[in-house]
Amino acid sequence: MRTSRLFLALGALAALGACNRVAPSSKVAIPAAGQAGAGPQMAVGLWRQRVSGPAGVSITRYCLDEAAAGDLASFNQQLAGHCSEHQMALQADGAWHFKTACDTGAGQVTTEGSMRGDFTSRYSVDATQQSAHGAAHMTADVQRLGDCPAGMKPGDVTLPGGARSRLGALAAGG
Repeated sequence: MRTSRLFLALGALAALGACNRVAPSSKVAIPAAGQAGAGPQMAVGLWRQRVSGPAGVSITRYCLDEAAAGDLASFNQQLAGHCSEHQMALQADGAWHFKTACDTGAGQVTTEGSMRGDFTSRYSVDATQQSAHGAAHMTADVQRLGDCPAGMKPGDVTLPGGARSRLGALAAGG
């Protein structure tokens, strides 16, 4: 079960909006409602992702700059390679709706939900995940905390439980 929680946290990190970015002074690029796209773009800096679900709460922190965002986009593409469905579209109310159907190695998992917020400082995710183990509801609060602190470089990620890694290593499967 720990593997599926890690997959959920990393999947939320990549597939639920963290695959694109903009500089803090830039405007967020928003396509027309109903248009499919890669998803909302996030500002560079330190982000905290707090995911709540049936297994409890997990917190992931990651530091983005342009290069780290590229590593995160690579991880998102790697995840999408295991997915028979990977959709994201902007809705008329400003929310991003997403749906994925992916083979996690432990079975098929379908996730559907929405993301809302400004994506430069904070957004929320509300999703339902369906697997062989049943349905599970999860929410995530994703907040930009500011600049990356001393001791944390762009591309660093602190996983639930405190383990540290690099976005590039996660994208490579390590």
